[in-house]
Amino acid sequence: MRPFRFRFVSLLDLRARERDEAGAEVGKAEEAIQKINDQITDIDRQREAIRTEKHQTLQQANVSVDQMLHQGRYDVQLHADQVSLRQTLAKLRQELDKRREKLILAEAEVKRLERLRETQLAEHRMLVAKQEQAEADDLTSARVLLRRRAIASQNAADSKETQR
Repeated sequence: MRPFRFRFVSLLDLRARERDEAGAEVGKAEEAIQKINDQITDIDRQREAIRTEKHQTLQQANVSVDQMLHQGRYDVQLHADQVSLRQTLAKLRQELDKRREKLILAEAEVKRLERLRETQLAEHRMLVAKQEQAEADDLTSARVLLRRRAIASQNAADSKETQR
C-alpha cells in the first residue's frame, strides 16, 4: 500500500501562513497600542509637572504672568494631544479586535485541516492494518493448506507402504 499523503498539505501550509501573519498583525497592533499608552502616560506626567510648577509659582511673591500664560497654553496643548491620542487609541483597539477575530478564524481553519489530516491518517493506518492482517491470514491459510497436503501425502505414502 502507498504511504500516507495528505492531499490538502498545500492548503494547510497556506492557512498556517495566514494564521502566522494574522498573529504578527495582532502583535503589531498591540505594540502600537502600547506606544500610544506610553505617550498618554508621558503627557500625564508632563501635565502634572506643569501643575506642580504652577502651584510653586503661585506660592512665590513674584508671579510672572507670561510664564503662567505659557504654562496654561502648554497644558491646553498637552490636553489636546492627549484627547487626540485617546481617539487614536480607540481606533487602534477596534483594529486590534478585528485582527484578533481574523487570527481566531485562521487558527480555527488550521485546526480543522489538521483534524482532517489526523482523521485521514487514522483511516490510512486502519486500512494498512487490515491489509496486513488479510495478508497474514492468507499466508497462514496457505501454510495450513500446504501442511494438510504434506500430511495427506505422508498418509498416502504410509498407506501404500502398509499395503505392500
